[in-house]
Amino acid sequence: MKFSRRKAVSPIIASLLLIAIAVAAGIIVYVYVNSLAGGLTQGGGQQVASQIQMQAANFLPQNYASGPTKTENGQVLDVFLENTGSSSVSIASVYFDGTALTEWQLGSSGTAGDYGTSLYVPASGQSCFALVQSSVSLTYTRTATTPVSGTTTTCTGIIGTVCNTASTDFCVVSNAANPPETGMTTVPLAAQGTAQLVIGLNLASAVTSGSTHTIKIVTTSGTQAVFSIVAGRTG
Repeated sequence: MKFSRRKAVSPIIASLLLIAIAVAAGIIVYVYVNSLAGGLTQGGGQQVASQIQMQAANFLPQNYASGPTKTENGQVLDVFLENTGSSSVSIASVYFDGTALTEWQLGSSGTAGDYGTSLYVPASGQSCFALVQSSVSLTYTRTATTPVSGTTTTCTGIIGTVCNTASTDFCVVSNAANPPETGMTTVPLAAQGTAQLVIGLNLASAVTSGSTHTIKIVTTSGTQAVFSIVAGRTG
């Protein structure tokens, strides 16, 4: 009876082979798990992350560096927004320091979706907001209805309707006649589009330089964007 004689694999080589197999298997598992986790994270982010980003903010009226205390306290805030998503987005509501803002009256030109050329900044009652195209240039004018020191100009906003009471010392004036609304439900903010959010606070809500405040924007799909700003600081 004959036996065939074969040499066995060296214990050292066998150990190296086992180590190589274990490392290869570990790499495969790592790549798979990392890819799966990345996909899940990205999918979740797309569902809950807001598409709206803040480009810049300016809390003090541009023409009132030496104006009355009311405007120096920061009753008007300009915020430039951008929709960085791949689809249009509609804004349902805007909050300032947790308080919901009322949209300035629309339809002053007889066309739905247009604001008044001039929007009165309220001295009391609700605080207001408007969403206009970023290309619209805004200035601030002392009103003739309640004049203060300096040159007065009659504003042409809607008097006696929502967020347009004339009991104020100044108003926001647009360089465009009846600037159209943008970013709200009727006119969504297009993908990669920009908009200018104008906030007019009543005198009781006016802020002081150096104080920190939050703006929350809620879209119709339920996503939220929260920004922190410092009064008196631009950018």
